Amino acid sequence: MPAAEFLETLARQWRAERVAAREKFAAVRRGASLRARVARGLAIADLTVVEWRPAARERTRVRLAPPAHVDLDDTGIGPGDPVVLWRQSPDDPRAPRGVVSAREHADLWVIVDGELPDAIHEHGCHLDLLAPEATFDRGDRAIERARTARPTTALHRLVAILCGDLAAASAPAPTWAPLDDALDEAQRAAVTAALAAHDVALVHGPPGTGKTRTLVELVRQLVIRGERVLCTAASNVAVDNLGERLVAAGLAVVRLGHPARVSAALEPRTLDALVAASDGAHLARELGQRARDLRKAAGHARGDEARALRHEIVGLVRDARAALAEAEAHLLDTAPVLLATCAGADAAALGDRGFATVIIDEATQVPDPLALVAIGRGQRLVLAGDPHQLPPTVVDPAAARAGLGTTFFERLAARQGASLLVTQHRMHADIMRFPSARTYGGALVAAPAVAAHTLADLGAAPDPARGTAVWFLDTAGKDWSDRRGGLDPHDEDGDAPADPSTWNPEQAERTAREVRRLVSRGVAPADVAVIAAYAAQARRLRALLAAGRAAGLEIRTVDGFQGREKEAVVVDLVRSNPEGELGFLADLRRMNVALTRARRFLLVIGDSATLGGHPYFAALLAALDERGALGSAWADEGEPLDALDPPG
Repeated sequence: MPAAEFLETLARQWRAERVAAREKFAAVRRGASLRARVARGLAIADLTVVEWRPAARERTRVRLAPPAHVDLDDTGIGPGDPVVLWRQSPDDPRAPRGVVSAREHADLWVIVDGELPDAIHEHGCHLDLLAPEATFDRGDRAIERARTARPTTALHRLVAILCGDLAAASAPAPTWAPLDDALDEAQRAAVTAALAAHDVALVHGPPGTGKTRTLVELVRQLVIRGERVLCTAASNVAVDNLGERLVAAGLAVVRLGHPARVSAALEPRTLDALVAASDGAHLARELGQRARDLRKAAGHARGDEARALRHEIVGLVRDARAALAEAEAHLLDTAPVLLATCAGADAAALGDRGFATVIIDEATQVPDPLALVAIGRGQRLVLAGDPHQLPPTVVDPAAARAGLGTTFFERLAARQGASLLVTQHRMHADIMRFPSARTYGGALVAAPAVAAHTLADLGAAPDPARGTAVWFLDTAGKDWSDRRGGLDPHDEDGDAPADPSTWNPEQAERTAREVRRLVSRGVAPADVAVIAAYAAQARRLRALLAAGRAAGLEIRTVDGFQGREKEAVVVDLVRSNPEGELGFLADLRRMNVALTRARRFLLVIGDSATLGGHPYFAALLAALDERGALGSAWADEGEPLDALDPPG
């Protein structure tokens, strides 16, 4: 599709997505009680103020404690989310707005604009999520910049290549010496291709193949060549993951974005923190103190003396702000690597600054309008991702079908191919085998260091009944039916709204027993993750495995584990019904993520009678059965191993 036509279509899709997202958000709030919003994880009721602190830019940082029965993992509220704190109504224009900055144990830290009202200090508040309208505004601006870009600009050229109007160009392979001696052959080839690219390079990184390691090497090589690099990704988590690796490699990075959205490890590298530690900030503090002292003196002055003091105060404040602005500009002009989300690349602080290379990690999760925000900053573009893992989140089904659900990476890879990383450094070869064969054409190879590693290497006792690195526990015939409408277990009146998600209480009980059995072998809870296909099942499992969670066990849905790994993973597929309805399970990109998070042991729990009608799951069951890795839930009750030891 020609670039002009593509951008016009993209603008319509983005407008439709904004409307759909706004309507979805409003539909949840419209007529829904606070209790209903709490049940859906969109609000938290009856928070109390534990402490508060002044924050930069006339903001307040407040620590809020939810009631004892509230589990923050059961909500959809986390760092970076825009929220409102309220007592009378979330629509009250006087209610403070802010951003969730962090979780600390069972409490939330929120940074709000301005001062916290006395009523909230004294009596607490409720908290509701707000719609993220700013993200759509940034996408709109990026599309318009691309539409109006002059033909001589890098943005015009890059969009033409991404839309297929032009072919990407490259130079002969450059000579370079790896700074990371542990890079494998495919990783080195990907770096070479990116260094040779004039315009656009693609790095396809299947699970565990070291995509982030490859990008770190690429950034280091670009910096050696004197380039300034903007590194971006769809989410703050992905940006921080890359940023932490770059810092560990010795690069001086600057992290853009609201401090509330940045990981604790990168907080010292945020623009705010670096400016605060600069000589300019030291001067600004001195000037500010002099201004405050003069303001006190001005209170007793009259006439010309008072006017002179006020004039001097204004000058001191102006000079203090200028010192801070100069320090900020110096950092932005000299830092070799800047980090931001794709949307955050629109930060006002950046002005019209451009970069020799823009890198977008997890590019297959970035909707095109937000990718354009970052692309508009660069002369050259490197897209890294995996089209077989999580896609962009798109609310409007029509917009998704029309193209918003696919990405620049996918379309360009289909035309010109991508540098494929093939050596995976995470999974035991048996865990890797099915995803490689089914999803990656058998291309993946397990590195020798991981090909045969097992839980026994960590000191875990053997479990002969689950004796392979990957095991499928078949619940067929147990009559553990999935359902919707689980009530809030903390609702004493029994009139809480039904949970809209799907769960399977009997299977949740069995999953919990399997986790306890795994831990009884000597596997540390912190080395174990449970991935549930549905949020309601994850909530039930958190309640059943509270003790394990206190010791480090993680329980999340698939989306929470993109880019993550654990030594042992238990996947609960939830669905069991005579109709063979699979729901989310039919999204094979999510299933690919779920089945590739484990390093040494993967246990999948599901109903073969429900799953077997789908070609993907039929192939999985057949492959595991052939390898003797398919067992029945009828064989035992999943007891802990120590319960099976003979007495004495």
